Amino acid sequence: MMFDVAIIGSGMGGSASAIMLAKLGYKVVLLEKGKLPRFVIGESTTPLLSKKIRYLGKTYQIPEFEHMATYDSIVANKLPFTCGPKELFHYFWQEPGQTHAEVNGVAREIIVQTPEVDTQLLRGESDKYLVDVAVNYGVDYRDMTDVTDIEFLPEQVLISCVSPAGEAYQLSAKFMIDSSGFKSLISQKLQLALPEAELDIPLRSRSIFTHFENINEFETVAHASEDFINRSPAGRERATQHHCFDGGWVWIIPFDNGVTSVGLNLDMDVFGNNDLPAEQEFWQIIERFPIIHQMLAGKTTKFPFIKTGRIQHRVRNAVGDRWAMLPGAAVGGDAWFSTGLAFTLMCAHRIVDLLHTKMLPNNHFCKNILANYETALFKEWKTTCTMVNGIYKSLKHFEVFKHYCFFCFMGAESFIYRRGIGAPHDMNLLLLNAGDEEFMQKFAHFYALVLELNQADTITAEQIQYMRHFVQTEMKTYNFRDYGNPIFDGVHKRMPMPVWDGVSKPDMSRARTDSQTANEKPSAMALA
Repeated sequence: MMFDVAIIGSGMGGSASAIMLAKLGYKVVLLEKGKLPRFVIGESTTPLLSKKIRYLGKTYQIPEFEHMATYDSIVANKLPFTCGPKELFHYFWQEPGQTHAEVNGVAREIIVQTPEVDTQLLRGESDKYLVDVAVNYGVDYRDMTDVTDIEFLPEQVLISCVSPAGEAYQLSAKFMIDSSGFKSLISQKLQLALPEAELDIPLRSRSIFTHFENINEFETVAHASEDFINRSPAGRERATQHHCFDGGWVWIIPFDNGVTSVGLNLDMDVFGNNDLPAEQEFWQIIERFPIIHQMLAGKTTKFPFIKTGRIQHRVRNAVGDRWAMLPGAAVGGDAWFSTGLAFTLMCAHRIVDLLHTKMLPNNHFCKNILANYETALFKEWKTTCTMVNGIYKSLKHFEVFKHYCFFCFMGAESFIYRRGIGAPHDMNLLLLNAGDEEFMQKFAHFYALVLELNQADTITAEQIQYMRHFVQTEMKTYNFRDYGNPIFDGVHKRMPMPVWDGVSKPDMSRARTDSQTANEKPSAMALA
C-alpha cells in the first residue's frame, strides 16, 4: 500500500503531524523504533504552546488538542496522563553557600505569571496519549520497528523496515517527515550533520538530568519569610523553577504524582566537558548551592542520571525532494525558554499545511516548495540559540540577567500579540519575533551589551539604569507588561493575551489522491 505520508518518530511533533494529516483524510504511517511510554525530557509548556495547540485543535477540528492546551483543561477532561500546573516562570538567583531566600533583605528573583495555567507534561505518558489519539484517527502506528534504509526515488519514498518479530519488509509513501530526534535517520542516510566547528552559533551548553521523587519545597528549605512567600502571585511549586548561577542553572519541573524533573544545564565556556560520571558531577556542582542541595539530597531518583555533551546540533539541509525534518531531527538548542515543543508544533503546522495545499493535491514534492520552511526553521533556531547564549552570559550579574530576561520575554510575547500563531508561513512572524527586523536590531544592541558586561567584575548604577531605560523606552512597542518598571520589583502578575474570534478552516473532506489544484484545498494558515 502506498501511504501519503510516512512519519518516523512518535514524539509530540510526529504524532501531532500524523493526527492533523489523518484528520484531513490522508493515509499516514507512524513508525517508532521503541515502545511508549518511555522517559523523555522537554516537559514544560509555555503560553505559546498552549495557544498554538488550541489553535490547531480549532483549525483542524481536533478536540483532543484543545483538551491538552492547559492544565485546567487536562484535569477537567480527565486526560489519561500525569501532568502538573505551570502558572509561573520563576527565576531565582543562587550564590555559592547561600542558605536563605533573601540576602540582606533583598529577594533576587524574577517571577512572570502565565496568562493561563500552562502545563508540565510527563512526556512518556502524554506522548503515549497522542499516539493513541493518532490511532483513533486512523493512523497506521507501528512500534518496535527498525527502519534500516530509506530510498528517495522519483515516484516514491521506499522504506525498509524490520518488524518486532524480526521480519524484513518494505513500505512506500509519497512523502516522509523525520521526527526521529538528533539521531535523525535521514541525516544519517544523507550525511547531513554539520561538524561542531561549522555551527554558526555562539551557544555551547550541556546538561545532566533525571527525575526525582518527593523533593523538598523550595520555600521551606530556603527559610522563606512571609513577605517573600507573598511576593509571588502563586506558590512557587506551581512554576517551572530556574535556579540560576554564574555559568549555569537548574530546572525544577514538578508533576502532580510527586515526581519532579530536575536538570543541570551548564555553559561550556565555564564548565567544559570532562570525564566525570554524570551523578558525581551533578552532586559536585549542586553541593555548592545549599538551597538546591537541601531540596534534592537523599531523594530517590527514578532513572540513572543522563549526561550529554554539547546539546546544539544542526543539519546542512532540513528539507529535500519528498522529505522534511521537524526541529528535533534538524537542530538542537537548549532547555531555556522551553521553546522546544512550541517550535516543533509550529514547524509541524507549516509542513502539514504545505502538504495539504501544495504538495499532495498536485502530486508535486519538490524541495523548493519547502524553501521558506527551511529558512524559517534555521533562522528561529539561530535566534533562539543566540538569545540563550545571552542568558548564560548575563548570569554573572543579577541586574544584567533581570533586564535581559525581560527583553527575551518581550520577544516571545510580541510574537503572540502580532498573531504569529495563526500565520505559519509569514517570514515576518517567526518564533521569538525573529522575523521582525526592528526588534532584531534592538536585540543585537542589547545582546552586545550583555557580552561586554560579562567581561566586567562589577557593573555600575549607570549601566543598570541604561538597561532599565532601554527596556522601558526603546522597547516600548514590544513591552506589554511594563517590564523594567521598578515598582514591580521583578514580579509581573497575570495579564491576558489576545483572544481571536475564530480561525480559518481547511477543507476537511476526505483527501483525494488524484491531482488537484491548490485552490481546491484552501490554506489553513490565516486567522479569521
